[in-house]
Amino acid sequence: MKLGLFTLPAELATYREAVDFAKSSGIAAIEPYCDRDFHEPDVEAAKRLADYAGEKGVDICCFSMMANVAAEDNTAEIEWLKKYADVAAAMGSPYLHHTLLPGLKHNFPRLPFSALLERAVRSIREVSDYAEQVGVKCVYEDQGFVFNGCDRFERLLEAVDRDIGVVADLGNILFVGEKPEMFVGRFAPFIDHVHIKDYLFKSGLNEKPDDYWLETRDGDYLRDTIMGHGSINFEQVFRILRQAGYQGYYSLEYCGPEAASNAVKVSAENLRRLYGRAGEPKR
Repeated sequence: MKLGLFTLPAELATYREAVDFAKSSGIAAIEPYCDRDFHEPDVEAAKRLADYAGEKGVDICCFSMMANVAAEDNTAEIEWLKKYADVAAAMGSPYLHHTLLPGLKHNFPRLPFSALLERAVRSIREVSDYAEQVGVKCVYEDQGFVFNGCDRFERLLEAVDRDIGVVADLGNILFVGEKPEMFVGRFAPFIDHVHIKDYLFKSGLNEKPDDYWLETRDGDYLRDTIMGHGSINFEQVFRILRQAGYQGYYSLEYCGPEAASNAVKVSAENLRRLYGRAGEPKR
């Protein structure tokens, strides 16, 4: 099992510090985002990070970023993503991961899903074709209220008609009322990367406890928590991935209210333990 680190504790101001934190925590890789050193696309900074991470024996498993490629005109967004494909290539990341239509609110465009899908597919094709030329593979996750859920995600994969990969985000699928084991079981052969996160769950029949809780598409509530403390059945998910022969990274993503540096370490411990148990024969 290869462990990576996606979201970083706030006190880490640079990705060199993230490399050091990962090394000291027994985490094998980091997954940079378009913040800190890469708030703007910087190929030279990416090369310097690659050199430093290589010296420390820490991999760069993916480069991730927020994007909306389902707008009416995606010209500027596509050019922005191409620049970050160059960044991903320069730092030695095998993957560029970007969102499609982010957000956890019902304020998406008043259009049929087929129209939003057509817009996104045009953008994905152009970005992934460019990324392939520079040696990077584009990968996409179940995220938000629109491009999420097994049926819609399968429509996306079929429509793109490119060699793209899947990021199985084990928490995001909960926002459309489905379970991680459903998504992983359906797309296991296509999964190149995994985001590990966990959520506490409360029914929408109850009052929202506080602002730490997010609302799902169907009006239930989820709150980020330490991996293994929430509602996700990780052993079942890991068993499916192991049986499918998944060899990629499990990248920790944590945005809960607990202190992040400790939460990451506890999550890493729980991940290793639950992954190990998933490989044991059932009695």
